[in-house]
Amino acid sequence: MALEPQYVDYFNDDEELVSKVGVSDIEIIRGWLTKQPHLPRISDKQLVIFLNYCQNNLEKTKKMIDSYYTTRTHSADLFANKTMKELEQTFDTYYFHKLPTLPNGCRVGFSRLRDMDPSHFNTLNTIRLLLGLYDMSVNEDPLAPEWRFVIDMTGFSMGHLTKLMDLKLMRKCIAYVQFVQPIQLIGIHMINAPSLASQLLIFLKPLMHKDMYSRISVFSSSEMKNFYKIVPQENLSSDLGGKSPSLEQLKETTFETLKKYEKWFEFDDKFGRVDETKRTEKYQYKSDDYGLEGSFKKLEFD
Repeated sequence: MALEPQYVDYFNDDEELVSKVGVSDIEIIRGWLTKQPHLPRISDKQLVIFLNYCQNNLEKTKKMIDSYYTTRTHSADLFANKTMKELEQTFDTYYFHKLPTLPNGCRVGFSRLRDMDPSHFNTLNTIRLLLGLYDMSVNEDPLAPEWRFVIDMTGFSMGHLTKLMDLKLMRKCIAYVQFVQPIQLIGIHMINAPSLASQLLIFLKPLMHKDMYSRISVFSSSEMKNFYKIVPQENLSSDLGGKSPSLEQLKETTFETLKKYEKWFEFDDKFGRVDETKRTEKYQYKSDDYGLEGSFKKLEFD
């Protein structure tokens, strides 16, 4: 597959990064990829991300790679045709940024409504933005050992909850986060949670694997001291009593980084997909096989 000139830099080798996960492991995966004609060309950096996530377990890495690209190919509503115009419009309704790294090296992603009018909230567009932002975050920090997600529920209302109750969409999104997204997610923390957070959890529980569900913790505004034992208050923005810049300042910083990924999203959409006509395994993708118990368990690998 010939690459357009602006994408050549994407495949530049990063020898220092590769050495941190092992050159031999990269070579083994490269050898396996030659027998997988349905998969796209994959950069060394992306292989590092997969190996890091799978703790250099080669068989798990192979399955992860196939699941990742197959899922993104067949979930066009979540991943295809991302444009900066679309992302910017959604970004104006939502805050997202990384908090300072915790002492143990864990990374923390923070999100919160910016526009609290539920009539302006679009579930699909918000998911598309968040998945794009986490793609960006992983690419910026490929060797992150662990992640926590902090969801500030300030302004969250019944109108938002109603829009989130799209069973098919949420099932697909949650399955991707649980089984395909290359992030070691060790905690999801809902802070400043209103009473209706319990209704959200009731909706989410049957959609989640029990291990993922057990990682969710909820803190009302009166319980924030308990949350600060996990993420120190000083790590939060100045709006929340922390020492980081304001939410608006962090929004602008994050968006400036996101804009640099415009070509990356174009590349992903154009080249980061599988060709099912070239798949050599017996198993072919079926949407019914993508569900709560994991994705592509029927795949067989050499």
